[in-house]
Amino acid sequence: MVSKSFPIFDCDSHLVEPPAIWDEYVPKKQRAWVKTQFCFHTDSDVLFINGRVVPAARERSNAAEVGWARWNKKEVGALTPGTKEWQAKFGRLAGCRDPHARLKDMDALGTDQVMLFPTWFVRLALLRDPAAARILAAAYNDWAHDYCAPNRKRLFPCAVLPIQSVEHSIAELRRVAKLGFKAAAVRPCFWNGRYPTLPEFDPLWREFEALGMVLAMHTFPSREALTPEWGERMAKASGSGQGLLFTNESIVYSPGQFVSNIAFAMDPGIDASEALGFIFEAMTWLTTVLMTGWFEKFPKLRAAVLESNASWLPLVLGRSRNFLDLFAFQRTSKIKDPFEIFYDRCFIGFESDEEPVYRMWDYFENVAIWSSDYPHHDAEDAWEALELMAKHKVPPAVQKKLLGENARRLYGIEPIVAVSERIKDHAPAILAW
Repeated sequence: MVSKSFPIFDCDSHLVEPPAIWDEYVPKKQRAWVKTQFCFHTDSDVLFINGRVVPAARERSNAAEVGWARWNKKEVGALTPGTKEWQAKFGRLAGCRDPHARLKDMDALGTDQVMLFPTWFVRLALLRDPAAARILAAAYNDWAHDYCAPNRKRLFPCAVLPIQSVEHSIAELRRVAKLGFKAAAVRPCFWNGRYPTLPEFDPLWREFEALGMVLAMHTFPSREALTPEWGERMAKASGSGQGLLFTNESIVYSPGQFVSNIAFAMDPGIDASEALGFIFEAMTWLTTVLMTGWFEKFPKLRAAVLESNASWLPLVLGRSRNFLDLFAFQRTSKIKDPFEIFYDRCFIGFESDEEPVYRMWDYFENVAIWSSDYPHHDAEDAWEALELMAKHKVPPAVQKKLLGENARRLYGIEPIVAVSERIKDHAPAILAW
């Protein structure tokens, strides 16, 4: 029997938003209008965004609710989500919406505690109307808070914020802090044409400091067009029937979108967004804040870089230090060493199959935090991480840090052990159609 002797914390697992958020948690008087501004869930193939309707069939191919770690990934990827064959073999995991099903799945995954992130609501950045963003962020946060009610010692929600308005974001951050939230997620991308490192966002990051909240920089690449000319090329490609994801508007949106757009224009059947998109978003944000002295403005701010793997971190820290040194003559004030800043203030998520982290365990020992990415299609369990750590001879004390101690230190959460042995046979509960 495979077993473990210490508590494991999943720093980045997901909820998948149900229709109830729009149908029950959005105030009734505003419900019809809010749905026209942003509404998408995987019970539907249609996205409502900024008063428009956009076919979103390809979004189903992300298989956001099919990530059971013991299912063969090649088999999962070979079947089209939503088809009868896919439904019969896999279906959608109930745990993404039902906390009781998730707790059982967590036992099988070897996870004792978890920080829960949204799926579609990281796309609030596309929303233009600040009032709609405020209403939707509050609705999601209330639903996520209720989701965690069956066991608040194991389930912890991460909030979303209506970044379209700094004032609305500060108000929502204060509200969720009173509810017990430990962190709030922000995407490192453009929100209504503004990148979150710009000075107008400074009051929000100071509020994070004042409340002791963790800034969770959670990536999720976009696939929008870059220019009107490229938009035309993309529009022609979308005639294949696949369509673009979320919007056909020609906007610069995410640092992770470039590879996706180029690949899509060459072959509309290929979704390259997850190959490099997540990494590019995170690398862009981290390089920017390390090389501009951004962290120095917020001496108490703690940040986590999530959903982007971790193996690239040594490269970014090294290159940032190198060019800060080479171009020191350009600077009017001294900027701290990127390694010093990151190791003092930041953490980075990694996944079970990321073997370079284990090979460089001494580099990641105090800053890496494990994530399962359940219930998404690339999900892994803690047992695989333990197996690979043993293979690469990661010291037991370091395993404890990587798989739980670092994350709990980041979030200020007391440990509990809910599972000690691997469950041999577990069939996850499946959502009814």
